[in-house]
Amino acid sequence: MAAVKNVLKHVRTEVAGRKRRCYRKQVHSIVKGDTCLVVRDGPQQETTYCAVCAAEILAKAAEALADLRGVFGGEGSA
Repeated sequence: MAAVKNVLKHVRTEVAGRKRRCYRKQVHSIVKGDTCLVVRDGPQQETTYCAVCAAEILAKAAEALADLRGVFGGEGSA
């Protein structure tokens, strides 16, 4: 049987090694040691989001995934 494809392969979490700025809201800082969400947008482009914005992004993604699950047979489908 073929392996199940990971559709979220371009999204990961990372611990900041230096100070960063949130891509969504530039006034949000990500300090060294904070966990942040990193999205790979292209071969050499990544965007980084602070914990506050990441939570909002992931909530919206969860809604989209729930909608897709509904189209393909509900929560219990395998």
